[in-house]
Amino acid sequence: MRQRYGFVACIVLPCIACSSSDGDPGPSNDVLPPPMPTTSTPIIIPGGNGGGSQNEGPRDGGTQPLTPEQVTALETSSCAGWKTEVESLPALLQLVVDVSGSMNEEAPGPGDESKWELTREALRDALDGLPDTTGVGVLYYPNRDTSRSSRPREITACVRTNELIPMALLGAPGSSHRDQIDASLNRVRPNGATPTHDAFYYAFENGLEPSTLPGNRFMLLITDGAPTLARECVGDGRTPVDTDPIIAEIQRARDEGVRTFIIGSPGSEVSLGGSNEDARPWLSRAAMVGGTAKDGCTENGPNFCHFDMTQVSDFGAALRDGLAQIAGQIVSCVYDIPPPPSGQSINREAINVVVSSSSGDASHVPGDESVAPLDASCSWSVSVASATSVSPVEPAAMRRPSASRQ
Repeated sequence: MRQRYGFVACIVLPCIACSSSDGDPGPSNDVLPPPMPTTSTPIIIPGGNGGGSQNEGPRDGGTQPLTPEQVTALETSSCAGWKTEVESLPALLQLVVDVSGSMNEEAPGPGDESKWELTREALRDALDGLPDTTGVGVLYYPNRDTSRSSRPREITACVRTNELIPMALLGAPGSSHRDQIDASLNRVRPNGATPTHDAFYYAFENGLEPSTLPGNRFMLLITDGAPTLARECVGDGRTPVDTDPIIAEIQRARDEGVRTFIIGSPGSEVSLGGSNEDARPWLSRAAMVGGTAKDGCTENGPNFCHFDMTQVSDFGAALRDGLAQIAGQIVSCVYDIPPPPSGQSINREAINVVVSSSSGDASHVPGDESVAPLDASCSWSVSVASATSVSPVEPAAMRRPSASRQ
């Protein structure tokens, strides 16, 4: 399930479609079996190995390897021979990163690095691996000294808002935006209390929401402890505050189409103030409300719905793995089909999708209805009746179950 986007960043996905001016799909080619009609339900493709197939020839799940000659025949012999390359929809990711004083504590692992040092390097590696077309914004919090207050204050009293890195496309390696984020990681010095609500609110309102960039939208909250300052910087900075308003903020984002991932770093299980109560359920519920609950999870654990890092022996490795899983989920597997040549239309029953790797290898990916259920680990469907996009398909046996509370 979490490997489903593994190939997206390193392939080109040509969509080879039969088109004609009179609606006739034309003669079929003898390279592959005739394509089958597609469904209209866009769901997600897993990238793992599939089951066996009764079809002739080696298979990788539902795909059929092609020789260069077969690729050429597909491109030139069917119908009018129209082909095009399609690009996945971009993603926008707003990071909200806890850099409170507790992030200076030593992290579980083979070395003596702090939680922040490991988080910094894991984020750097994760961002390096994202596609150039990914939009990223960052807010560290509090990223400044904090003080107690029983009265509401401006957010700037507990969050360094002027250090918000605006949402922008990452661009190619060495781009100005990548360099800006990299430099910001080096400037952070963990300090202060934990104003999680103000930070999430500000990052959403001033980072993600105003962006006009197209794409699916996500928030990622990384925190190592209970929030100790409520909205408008209210609190003593030591006593945990009510998390329900934060959950409501995440729900508001979800209502606007934004999914929120939650990573609980070591320490996020501790309830401050002398209580022995496990603090993780609120993070678990936040992931449920944010639309990113893990498979088969429950709010109260032990299989929590968020990315729980509190019990790992190597925080650095676990965080890298968690960030890789999140990156795999945000990179879109929906591909817009450009319009065919003037005066022609796409025959939905005569579309071939070919995945080509940078090494030159190519495979034919069958449509959703042309593969057996056990061999459907890689297939696709046309998303809408007008055939404007292609969506990879996930077999029913691997669809995500609903999270539940216990």
